[in-house]
Amino acid sequence: MKNEMIRLENVSKIYTLGEIQVKALDNINLSICEQDYVSIMGPSGSGKTTLLDVMSTMMKPTFGKIFIEKKETTKMSNTELASFRGQKIGFIFQTFNLLPKLSALENVMVPMWVNNTTRSERITNAKNILESVGLGDKLQNRPNQMSGGQKQRVAIARALALNPNIIVADEPTGNLDSKSGKIVMDILNDLNKKDGKTLIIVTHDQSIGEKAKRKIVIKDGQILNGNTKVCQL
Repeated sequence: MKNEMIRLENVSKIYTLGEIQVKALDNINLSICEQDYVSIMGPSGSGKTTLLDVMSTMMKPTFGKIFIEKKETTKMSNTELASFRGQKIGFIFQTFNLLPKLSALENVMVPMWVNNTTRSERITNAKNILESVGLGDKLQNRPNQMSGGQKQRVAIARALALNPNIIVADEPTGNLDSKSGKIVMDILNDLNKKDGKTLIIVTHDQSIGEKAKRKIVIKDGQILNGNTKVCQL
């Protein structure tokens, strides 16, 4: 049995819209193991992005407990949680979320500022990571000087800045053409297969979802398939 990276126990997320309550997640029990590659799929409004946000601690559940590497994050303060999340999880978004006035190198350096490393160390580390995703010639380019695929590779490099064990990606190819999307997915696949990162991807693309080692289908806030309570070998 592999080590458990993330565990959700009886997790629900409820939104209140006026007098109406919407249950985005309905009593979810789920374990994600080290080196797992998980795709989360489902129709629009099914709760898949909410599930990703809750399991990655970007959003607190209404009910239930969440553990990351055996630590209960639902007991942490917002300050503690932000620091913990930054060390443990790398985030990749459909819209890249790069800082427009910073170069690729500076965008990747941003997460490293919390680690009390010297500027020269930050530059060296960021340069090495960008070179690893094929952007060694784009270090000084700002986001408006790069294609969508290049911006997503900068976002991947930024997610790797603190060498987290867990990478979460919300529709990472959603704004990319098929060629750029394949390059991005090849990088993510290698992070899982070669580097042993635990990879969790929300996607509407069936071809991407089917390549995951483990596929989770969610509808109306409930997981429809698979063993949701124990780690997979």
